[in-house]
Amino acid sequence: MLKLLSKHVFLVGIFLILTIHTASAQLLGLALSLGNTLAGYIFDIYLRTENTLDIDGAPNWYLRNDDSEWDCAFGYAPGSLASVEAAKSEATKNLVAQQEQYVQSAIRDEVQRRKPRDEKERQLVEQFRNDPELKNFVTGQRQFLKITYEDDEDVRAAFVKACLSRETVVAYQKERLQKITTELSKNRAESAFGELEAELEQPELDLNTPADLERPASGSKSAFEELDQEISLPNN
Repeated sequence: MLKLLSKHVFLVGIFLILTIHTASAQLLGLALSLGNTLAGYIFDIYLRTENTLDIDGAPNWYLRNDDSEWDCAFGYAPGSLASVEAAKSEATKNLVAQQEQYVQSAIRDEVQRRKPRDEKERQLVEQFRNDPELKNFVTGQRQFLKITYEDDEDVRAAFVKACLSRETVVAYQKERLQKITTELSKNRAESAFGELEAELEQPELDLNTPADLERPASGSKSAFEELDQEISLPNN
C-alpha cells in the first residue's frame, strides 16, 4: 500500500514538473512575440512619419520623427526665451506617451492574434502594459537633439526635439519582459510545488486499525481498486 502511495506521489510530481515546463514555455513564447512586435513598431515608425507641420515659424525638422537611429518627440511653447524649458518638458512628456503607445499597439496586435491562455499570461500582458519606471527611463536616457528659439515679428516661441536611441528603447523593453516572465514563472513553480508538498504532508494511513481495511459493501470499489485505477496499475 505504501509503495503504491509513493508511486502516486511520484507521478503527481512528474506531472507538475511537466506542467510547469509547458506553461513556462508558453509564457516565454508570448513574451518573445510581444518583444518582437514592439521592436517592429519602434524601428518602423519613422518610415510612416508624415510631415504635419502646422505651426507658423516652426523649423523644418519639427514634428518629423524620421531618423532610423533616434525615436523622437517634440515640444512647442510660445513666449520669451524662458519658454525653452517649457518646450523641453512638453517634448519629454510626449516622448513618454509615445513609448506607452508603442506598448499598447504591440499588446493590441498580440491579443488580437492570440488571446492569453491563462491567468499568468494575462498578468504578463497587464504588467507589460503598466510601467511605473517609464518616466524615469525616458528622463534618464533622452537627448535634446534640436532646440530652436524663434524671436521675430511673427513668432516668439521655442521648439524642441527630444529623442531616445531606438536600440536603447528595445533593450529596455525586452529586459522588462524578461524580468516579468521570470517572476511569473517562479511564482507558478512555487505554487505547483506547494501543491506537491501538501500531497506529501497528507497523514499516513493507520495500518493497525482494522476499520481502515474493511472491505466495502458489495457493488462499490475498494480503496485499492480506486488507487490502482488512478495510477493505471494492473490488478494482481
